[in-house]
Amino acid sequence: MEFNLNEETVLLKNSAERYLREKCPSSLARELIEDRVGFSKSIWKETAELGWLGLIYDQKYGGFEGAFFDLFILFEEMGKVLLPSPFLCSAVLSGLVINEAGDDSLKNEYLPSIIQGEKILTTALLDEQGGYDAQTPGVEARKTQTGSYVLNGTKLLVPYAHVADEIILCANVKDEKQGGPTLFKIDGNAEGLEKAALDTTGSEKLSALILKDVAASAESIIGSVGQGDVYLSKVMPKATVLKCGEMLGGLQRVVEMTVEYMKERHQFGRPLGTLQAVQHFCADMATYLETARLIAYQAAYLLSEGLPCAKEISMAKAWCGDAYNKTTRIGHQLHGGIGFTEEHDLHLFYTHAMVSALDFGSSWSHRSKVADELGI
Repeated sequence: MEFNLNEETVLLKNSAERYLREKCPSSLARELIEDRVGFSKSIWKETAELGWLGLIYDQKYGGFEGAFFDLFILFEEMGKVLLPSPFLCSAVLSGLVINEAGDDSLKNEYLPSIIQGEKILTTALLDEQGGYDAQTPGVEARKTQTGSYVLNGTKLLVPYAHVADEIILCANVKDEKQGGPTLFKIDGNAEGLEKAALDTTGSEKLSALILKDVAASAESIIGSVGQGDVYLSKVMPKATVLKCGEMLGGLQRVVEMTVEYMKERHQFGRPLGTLQAVQHFCADMATYLETARLIAYQAAYLLSEGLPCAKEISMAKAWCGDAYNKTTRIGHQLHGGIGFTEEHDLHLFYTHAMVSALDFGSSWSHRSKVADELGI
């Protein structure tokens, strides 16, 4: 299978690479880790103006009706600079949920503002055990006599909840007639909603959400009652593949910076790169990179074309997560002590690799999915 990029995709890739290289040096990533907001508002505004946030949405909402594969390429470029941004949770997950499950009124109300970057939404999908199982979402919605709902429960690791205008979550509706996993949208500052910032390994700002009798009207339901897991099953694969693209970009930068260092660093009177053991380590890194690229591109292409690819997506997520982690470990070995310092860029990619391997399902869980697809 060939993955020759068409002219439009090449232009997008090159322009994104130039923009991100100029606007997002590693110093910015370090600065945003310490920043309370956690992302650059000026870059967020500019990415909206560039059309990135609306790349895959219909023109009638302000989008560009681009291919999903182009969005994957864009995330690959963002992964090279580790851009902290609510792009994935707002313009992808939240936007796709509304686009998939919402009616015309909801789409017209939310998609233009999401695409223009005027509103930031996030999705609260992880339960207290850290799972994505929409059948047991960790939040219960009790229907009242007036037809409204009261939400109670906990969601973990919610990205950019501290700046989100609204939050989309899946709750289990307790109703004998019609119940089950249901998608709700609630105000980011709703009464009864507690947010607790989490101290995590990565650079992304994450929070725990505790819902105590949070009121939600019937109009706050996205789609149909009891169909939340169905909607999420159509959206989550896309977010998973985009995470693979982001990991792929990071993996490439680790290989590049390590090989460059091996050429420049001299020991025993010659460059370290002339040592056979070092060369073999670098060969392993390059192999991890190219195999990750092939398997991730395959999953992105099949998904973009609307072809069945559940097995390929899980294979890509499992392999890219492991390859990224293994490559950063090799990079640390070859860099020596300097690579373990927080001042070195490799440290940023190492933490990103650890976190990304767990996002949208661990390698272990995706291997289980592949086994299911194989019928074993």
